[in-house]
Amino acid sequence: MDSGAEHAVAEQPKPAFKVAANQVAGHRFEEGRVGSLVDDSGRFYKPLQDGARGDKETLFYDKIWSDTAVPPAVKAFFPHFYGTINIDAPDGSSINILQSPIFSSSNPNCFIGARTWYPEAGEKYIQKCLEKDSKTTSAALGFRLAGMQVYKSVNATVWKAPRIWCKKITVSDVPAALERYVSSNPSDEQNWDAAFASDVYGGTHGAIAQLQELKAWFEEQKFYHFFSASVLIVYEGEPSVDARTVAVKLVDFAHVLYDQDAIDENFLVGLNALIKMLSNIVESNSKVEA
Repeated sequence: MDSGAEHAVAEQPKPAFKVAANQVAGHRFEEGRVGSLVDDSGRFYKPLQDGARGDKETLFYDKIWSDTAVPPAVKAFFPHFYGTINIDAPDGSSINILQSPIFSSSNPNCFIGARTWYPEAGEKYIQKCLEKDSKTTSAALGFRLAGMQVYKSVNATVWKAPRIWCKKITVSDVPAALERYVSSNPSDEQNWDAAFASDVYGGTHGAIAQLQELKAWFEEQKFYHFFSASVLIVYEGEPSVDARTVAVKLVDFAHVLYDQDAIDENFLVGLNALIKMLSNIVESNSKVEA
């Protein structure tokens, strides 16, 4: 099936699943909850949330991939959508699954938006978001780091940021946290070297260039408004070992609004803040190298 709008329940034999060990945030197998899965073909299976949220996320994929007004270069920022299937969950229930490419390398997860609740949300949900936004960096910066991991191909090990560490990141901590992600020593508790900052964040194909391309679209489009969506910055390889590949992806679309006839300023605030911070990191580390 192509990447586009169909999401009929799959009829083919179900693949063999395993827990998505490389996941940095979101739905996980813990505390009795059903989490994300992967299969041997490299696809990532995300559980659809119950009720309207799950329906809204599949609706978004239908819309974005069938929308001829969205340039192909912009669609590349969104995961391909291969449909939904039903599987038997560990608790014996049946769940719907989104199929999209697996992100298996190094990546941080950034929630974008100074305001993470959507206009139609109930008061209880709004208060929950307000509390979380005020306790993290969302309200102050327009984004927060929700998770992070770094894969080291030299010794085939993965360092994953503890969730409690991510929750405690303050505004003043964010630059160092983003440097930690592009360091050769991320597992150290301090003095991260940001050795890969220029390779991952800078350059014509780095994260900043891709985020600026995404920003250009957000500065023009008035149809989609994203609430509680996330940006992933993915990279593979180490400069001294092999070629580096950097990709920026957007995920989490259960709270997208349509036909708004206005620029999505809420998302742009966070996107601009992230671009500025990454640019400062590249500039400061370039001076050190010089």
